[in-house]
Amino acid sequence: MVMTGSTIKIAVLDDYQNISLRMADWSSIPGNPEIRVFNDHISEEDSLVQRLFPFDVVCVMRERTLMSATLLERLPNLRLIS
Repeated sequence: MVMTGSTIKIAVLDDYQNISLRMADWSSIPGNPEIRVFNDHISEEDSLVQRLFPFDVVCVMRERTLMSATLLERLPNLRLIS
């Protein structure tokens, strides 16, 4: 994924053990990405949309967060789910 002229914003969801930043090589992402790790879980769709709206990439840990079609339709900035 190449994005020019803007910083890639990455959300890491459901990292309740707070290990995601140590378990991957985030330095291989070009530019200076903004990475935000969320340790809590949100299941309510409106709250999840508010949280994820500014992000380009969502990294889902433990497959706890349902990425439904209605949720994805409400996240126009989203470019990648990992």
